[in-house]
Amino acid sequence: MTTNPHDRSHDAGLRLTVLGCRAGMPEPGWPSSGYLVHLPDGDILLDCGPGVAAKAAARAAELSAVFVSHMHTDHCLDLLVLGKALTQGELPPAKLPLYVPAGAARTLRHFNELFPLDADGPGDHPTDHVFREVFDVVEYEPGRPVTVGAATVEPVSMRHRRPCCGFRVTSGTRSLAYTGDTMATPAFERLAGGVDLLVCEATLEEPDRTGHGHLSATEAGQLATRHGASALLLTHWAHTTPGWLEAQSGRAARHFAGRIDVAVPDHTFHASDLQES
Repeated sequence: MTTNPHDRSHDAGLRLTVLGCRAGMPEPGWPSSGYLVHLPDGDILLDCGPGVAAKAAARAAELSAVFVSHMHTDHCLDLLVLGKALTQGELPPAKLPLYVPAGAARTLRHFNELFPLDADGPGDHPTDHVFREVFDVVEYEPGRPVTVGAATVEPVSMRHRRPCCGFRVTSGTRSLAYTGDTMATPAFERLAGGVDLLVCEATLEEPDRTGHGHLSATEAGQLATRHGASALLLTHWAHTTPGWLEAQSGRAARHFAGRIDVAVPDHTFHASDLQES
């Protein structure tokens, strides 16, 4: 069954549309990290890496909130572009909630100051102050759930080179977890225990021995099994050739017997009936 992500009548469970899934910088047709969670009363954007802003802005009317896992460029660089895009035409009556890690609000303000509409300095146009005029910037606390409409989003601290949180999204009886960037950590039980859909990075072919903080596809499969996820969506691709993606899926399948999908831009995945459209 194919469904339209804009159709709020399909509310049997959570749905997630991949806007981008490339690790690091984008390549043609493959934006960096960005995932749109569809809920009956609005959408939540998880991360906003390069190439994601145009896709997210096209769905601006449905956006309820944005959450950023960490401040690496492939997960947050398009926030300024998205903010400027949202000023085209009439501004919405309320600011869009933007939830970011501790300390990120100041970084984003400085970033905006580097690119004002007026070359001589910030003026009065909203695009000169998107993190004040367009977004309501809130620094979230790991472990403290955030209510967005009828959903709950809980940031959970992960293990990465920079402070990073995964997000557990719960709506009604359905739940999904998004790992952000991380190594294996005991916090996976809180993040992903019993979720309907685990959106898990599978950046590496072999486990990370450097401490940078990334997962291999093998580890993704192991974690999905260990923590009782019903389905697994592999993402955060270091390469995007079909053979490499197929091999990553095969590595995960050796350790996880449930449904496994590979993230592809503009595909929607359902946490309720575990199918793709």
